[in-house]
Parts: sequence; structure tokens; C-alpha cells
Amino acid sequence: MTSADIGTIAVWQVLPPLTEGEYASLKADIAEHGVLVPPVVDAETGEILDGHHRVKAWNELRAAGIRVPDYPRDVRRFSTDEDRIGFVLAANLFRRHLDRKQRAAVVAGLREQGWSLRRVSDALGVHHETVRRDLEGVADATGDASQSTTVVGRDRKTYPARRPSIPSIVVRSSRDESRARAALAVLGDEAPGRDLRRAEEKARLAALARRRSEDVPAQIEGPGWEIRTGDFREVLADLPDQSVDAIITDPPYNLESVPLYSDLSGFAARVLKPGRLCVVYCGKHVLPEYFERLGEHLEYMWTAAIFLPGRHNLFHRKKIFGRWRPVAMFSAGSYEPRISIVDALWAEGSGAKHLDDHPWQQAAEPFIRLVEMVTQQGELVVDPFLGSGTTGVACSAATRRFVGADLDSGAVSLACERLLSIVEQG
Repeated sequence: MTSADIGTIAVWQVLPPLTEGEYASLKADIAEHGVLVPPVVDAETGEILDGHHRVKAWNELRAAGIRVPDYPRDVRRFSTDEDRIGFVLAANLFRRHLDRKQRAAVVAGLREQGWSLRRVSDALGVHHETVRRDLEGVADATGDASQSTTVVGRDRKTYPARRPSIPSIVVRSSRDESRARAALAVLGDEAPGRDLRRAEEKARLAALARRRSEDVPAQIEGPGWEIRTGDFREVLADLPDQSVDAIITDPPYNLESVPLYSDLSGFAARVLKPGRLCVVYCGKHVLPEYFERLGEHLEYMWTAAIFLPGRHNLFHRKKIFGRWRPVAMFSAGSYEPRISIVDALWAEGSGAKHLDDHPWQQAAEPFIRLVEMVTQQGELVVDPFLGSGTTGVACSAATRRFVGADLDSGAVSLACERLLSIVEQG
């Protein structure tokens, strides 16, 4: 297939294909430097809207055994085919090095479609004052500057002309392209900037918010587990004194939640059997204060570490990349060792989350190991800060009984879904 065949297969290739010479030059540049300008991919369909020649040249080079790196993608979400065509037209005409007269004709045509000056300038990659001067030139020649300040919508109503939002995420690989398309499908026009990680975080928050709109029972039971919706200080108040074999939990890390560690300490001192452990994932911002509050009613026993895989959090103010998480171990009275404990665990995998996961969901493997190290089969584990139910999942895997609670009905809904899926699979 020659470069002239591109126009017959590329749905959104609205201009004639490159000449043989132009295409050969492009291909040689990609062979030397790789694809530098990201092709634009439609988030909904996966079609290439802009960059057909670059992708074709890249594929041909790879097929010929030439090692070129995977190309970046600019994944964008468009609301209508009109927006797609408008974008492709503007992007391609801009790259064809139009002179002022040709550019002015394009500007006038886009303005006739109801595009605002700033929308046209953004699409063409020129300053909006340049667009205004182009329109003035058209007005001098035709008497009509086409500077419409309104646009007629599909409902036939008139609205002020403005630049539509075209959410965009720039990624570096085909795998990340799939992730970007999934995030944009969830977020719609609410995608934050062009960063994939932030978009996925926002998509998980949006999914959690939708769960909060659902009705969640105050108490849900399954084989060997029970989940309650509400403040642990209230909904777990009926647990008998000295009836719990271990507390394993991951409380909030923000400053507003620091007093909760005092309440957790008092709760654990009441319900734990003598010598049993309260195991707490902790943030590092105010770690000494967490420890001080946990020690109000419990005795310090040890500190373990969970080493984290994948991309790590950057604490901007202190310029520190966090690669591990402290786990505080406090006992109800003097600690009574029963099982050997390893104080350094590794969270296996890449650290990646699915879009339907809780935004702060932890890896399950360290929780399973903690459950196995601090309890025996059939014993009772409690999590007052249930979150997405990772402690419950760990207890199910390790055949321990489990009771959990959380204020967030969305988190309870997700936790129940995870635990019920285990029941269905098992």
C-alpha cells in the first residue's frame, strides 16, 4: 500500500494525503527520532483522528525490523461528529503551512459555523488577535467579517459562541491509551487537564460518588463476615469487651482525622483480648502524633513496613518520594507472642488500580500476611475503617471471621461487592 492509499482507509483524513516525497521525508524523520507529535485518538471509538501518516510510517518501520519506540497518543473525547470534523479540519489546515489569505478563508469558514475567536485561534495554533486581523481582511474584501457572537445548538436555540471543552489525555503507549479511553468514558467533559494519573484518580472518585447515591443497608452479612454502615464508635459499640482477636485497619491520614486515633485506641483497649494486637496503617506526615494517640490506651509493640511497587507519591513540600508505608502495632496490655511476625512486607504487582477500585484501596497481599501473622484460623478480626474492604477480603482468604464498619456508604457498597464476589466465586 502506498501513501496515496491512506485517504481511502482513514475515515477522518479530510485533506489529500502527503505526496510521495513528503511521506518519505516524514518516514525518515520518524526512523531517526521516533514519533515526536502525538497522533490524536478518539476516546470513544479508538480511531485516529489526526496523525494517520505518522502511524502508517511507524508501522512500516516496525514491520521492516527498524527499532523505533512506541509513539505517544493524545486521547481526546469529542461530543459530536461536528466537533471531530472541526478539529481535524483545523489541525490539518494549520500544518499545511497556509499563507494569510488561505488561513483567512479557513477562519471565515469556521466563524460561519459559529466558532468563537478564541476557539478558532486555539484550533489553528495562532493568537486570537491574528484571527481577528484575518477576519478584518475578509471583511475588507467581502463586507462580511463573519464574526458571529452566537451559535445555534441542536435544539435550535441560540447560545453565546464559545470554545467547547475537548478533554484530552496525553499518553506514551498503547496500554495507556486504553486506560485513557476508559477514564474519559467515565469522566466525560470533566477530565482534569492532560495527565492520565489525575484523570484516573478523578474517575475513581466519580465512581465512588455514584455509589454514595445508592441505598446501602445498615448491616450486611455473609459467610463469616459482617459489614455495618456508620461511625465505628456507634455501630460497633455492641461488641463485647475482650471479644476481638485483632484489629487491622487503615484509618484516614489527613490532619482532621488525627483525633480518631485516640478513639481507636480506646475502642481497641476495650474490645481486644488481653495481649492481642491493634495493627494500623499510618501516614508519615504526623507519624509521632499517631503513635502518641494510639498509646493513650494501648502499649507500643512494634513498627512494620509495607514496601510499595509502581509509581510512588511525591510529597512536594519536603521533596520526598514515599516508597513505603509504616504499620503501627500496639497491644491491649502486655503483648503475648503466639506466631512469628515478619516486620517488612512487599505489596506485589505494579500498584495499578482499576477505575472501579476505591481511590485509596490498598494491595490485598500485605493484609493477608498480617491477618495470618497476628491471628489463627477462625478468630475474629475487626476493621473500624473498612474502606473498600481489603481487610475483609484478607480475612476471607485466610478463613478468619470479620466485622467491619465505615461512615462512607459508597465505600461500604464497594466492600460488600468485593466480598460477595468472593462468595459467588467460591
